Amino acid sequence: MSNDLTLLEKFQIFRQKYFPERQLFLRSEGRVRFVTFSSNFQMATSSAVLVALGWGLVTSYHYLTRDQVLEAKNRTITTMSAQYESLSNDFSALEMEVERKAEQLETRQRLLEEMVGVDGNSAPRPVNAEPEAATSDKAPAPNTSMTIGEKPSFLAEILGAGTAQAAILSNTDRRKNLLARLEQMQHRQQYLAHALLSDAEAQIAKIDQVLEPTKLDNEQLLQKAETMVTAMGGPFVPEQDFQPVFDENDHDTFLQLINTRQRLEMVTMVLNSVPVGQPAEKYYLSSKFGRRKDPLKKTWASHYGLDLAGWPGTAINATGPGTVVHAGWFGPYGNMVEIDHGNGFRTRYGHMRKVRVKKGDEVTLGQRVGDMGKTGRVTGTHLHYEIWFDGEVRDPMPFMKAANDVLEIQGRNEETSQQ
Repeated sequence: MSNDLTLLEKFQIFRQKYFPERQLFLRSEGRVRFVTFSSNFQMATSSAVLVALGWGLVTSYHYLTRDQVLEAKNRTITTMSAQYESLSNDFSALEMEVERKAEQLETRQRLLEEMVGVDGNSAPRPVNAEPEAATSDKAPAPNTSMTIGEKPSFLAEILGAGTAQAAILSNTDRRKNLLARLEQMQHRQQYLAHALLSDAEAQIAKIDQVLEPTKLDNEQLLQKAETMVTAMGGPFVPEQDFQPVFDENDHDTFLQLINTRQRLEMVTMVLNSVPVGQPAEKYYLSSKFGRRKDPLKKTWASHYGLDLAGWPGTAINATGPGTVVHAGWFGPYGNMVEIDHGNGFRTRYGHMRKVRVKKGDEVTLGQRVGDMGKTGRVTGTHLHYEIWFDGEVRDPMPFMKAANDVLEIQGRNEETSQQ
């Protein structure tokens, strides 16, 4: 039956049982008075007493245990202070280590940016700097393709990323995080350096292949460049050396890259002096280079050039930029122009009917220097064309056959096509 009672009815039974209405009788001077205490008043008074008693117990407990809490807090603060000091000392040492590695990586980064043309003035040369395994790595890493003017301090980026996580990472984790980021940058630089090195070596090999028919090679051009470059000077400013960062040999690639690029630059500089243009607008080959029967004496003799026959007055053009060192009559050559192209290369244009330049003139590739004729020791109208290198005469035919490849290496193929 009791299960059918409502909550209100149960409360009413509880109140009547434990807090029934009570009366306090007071008798004084023959008079009787009474004070009635209702159930609600009794319940409110009991609740207030219980709250006050609970509050007193809690405050008493905290007061009694306050010294123990303070002592525990002091121990915690002391421990944290010691840990912080250890962390600070460890991070100072780590910061010096990171700074040293970052400075070396920044030096390498500047070198790589200069080599790929990231200088703000020229478009970067496309280089496959990373293998497929590296491109699939989504881990955060410093940007290696920023321009010099845009990229922030690499050291600031690395240290900033580390200190932002100092609150949640342990010393060991922070060290691993910072050095891992630096090592990741070093690997990316290695990939790019290897790509640039392979590219430079391929260009040198291509130059050797192109020059093979001319019986010239890179070593000859390098030796000539070293003997010709004499007008140099300026204050001595030592360049920062490349030191190992993570591995004792991880700087070898960069040293090899510098040497190979310098070799390529010197070879290309000399190659720019190679005469590879067409000496005449229209012609046919009437006599080759080498041993032949002399056209006048009819005996065997050496012929140190090519005879290119054509119509009288056909334009004779400079086969490369240079300085005119002779313009006029030159014995059996008749009217001849000789041009010094630099780095040991010279060309001669003989038997011309008219000379259109004078000694000391600076000429460009394809510039008209005279007209085809038959002056000097000849049997008919033609151009006698010679190429000299380092004081020795060379067969012009291999140079003319290699013209397109050499012009492409020189970057002047468009220049000749417009002439």
